[in-house]
Amino acid sequence: MDNLRLHYLQQLDFPECTKVGLQHIEEYLSQGSQRSGGGGRIPGLGGSTSDNPAQQIAQEFVFFHTSRRPYHQRLSAIQELQVLEILCNHFHEQRDSKKAMALFDVLFGNAGQLEVLCRLVSMGVAVQCKSLLYCAAIWMELQGCTSPNPTKLCKMLVDDYCLLVPSATSVLCGLPHISRRFTCNFMTSVTSLYPFSGDQCPPYALVEMITEWINKDPGLGLVSLTPADKSVIQKTQGRYGQVAQPWLSKVQTPIPGLAHWCIVAPLTQEAIRAKLDNRHGETAMETEHTNNTESKNLQIYSKLNVGIIQTMVSVNPEQSKIYLTMQDMFLLVKTVTGLIQQIANPTENDSVQTALDRLGQFFQVAKGTGGLQCDKGDLSRMCQSLPSNRFLEILQQQTEAS
Repeated sequence: MDNLRLHYLQQLDFPECTKVGLQHIEEYLSQGSQRSGGGGRIPGLGGSTSDNPAQQIAQEFVFFHTSRRPYHQRLSAIQELQVLEILCNHFHEQRDSKKAMALFDVLFGNAGQLEVLCRLVSMGVAVQCKSLLYCAAIWMELQGCTSPNPTKLCKMLVDDYCLLVPSATSVLCGLPHISRRFTCNFMTSVTSLYPFSGDQCPPYALVEMITEWINKDPGLGLVSLTPADKSVIQKTQGRYGQVAQPWLSKVQTPIPGLAHWCIVAPLTQEAIRAKLDNRHGETAMETEHTNNTESKNLQIYSKLNVGIIQTMVSVNPEQSKIYLTMQDMFLLVKTVTGLIQQIANPTENDSVQTALDRLGQFFQVAKGTGGLQCDKGDLSRMCQSLPSNRFLEILQQQTEAS
């Protein structure tokens, strides 16, 4: 490593050492790219921090985990905030997506800086840093949008903008205008975060916001079907394995998770209503509040369901990719069946029939638009454990006749 350059950085005070350190990281990455034909590594150097100049600078002058200064002091809370601001400004000023992704990978390619990344992305949303959110979107896809790290990132965003300060939801509402790809992956992740079971129901403000997004821009839920620039992905130094073409397998989109919400919502609402009916001593005001809440929830999920159907219909048949499997459908049916078993007289229950109608719609449109591949008997097997439903029966007849 260039000891003179490292010695120079060690002589700088904070925050100047962080600003200059980021510039040096990009210089090293540029040198490595030129020497190795675009891979982002410096020839002869491995992937560990100890022998990678860019990683060393990041650890010592960005995250301050190690220091060879005569005295080493942890950053204060204010200084940590300054680091986030410096990073955000640096990504904002970096117009080259390849260079931005290479820097992002050095800083956050390893899971050790997840807490910093979560806070940085939250700030990036607030200041509308497009470059940062694009890099975060690629990182989510390479990790898998429903895997633990991206889910933790999105949970912080929901906490920051929907739960802790409800009035801040308006900030998150503008997310599609900053990065459509990040917004798409965010929706995918939160459907995993809130599987709609027990107390894991999505906050109303979150559902309302996603519903607005989907209805205004039906193509938003399909952005991840379009592969990112391979040259950008290659800047991750192969850290995630076979990442040059990560979209060859089933693409993760928010469509299955959002459909799950819409199908399960009326059944969950029915279970809540049954519990309240068994509760004694409820005042007229409490009853009215409960009824208003139920009506509001049913309306928003009905609107979201329409948006999902519009999204699936908007798929270009020539560019269609499979985003749903029969395994997804059977898992959904298993959840639906379990909830229905808790409801008396399901064939005569409006909530049950609404859920089954939506299940049938989802299957029909996904299959018709090429998002789902299935065998002729799959629908009949899927419906074996379900109560009688007119729409599903008609759908089975049409499938068997085709």
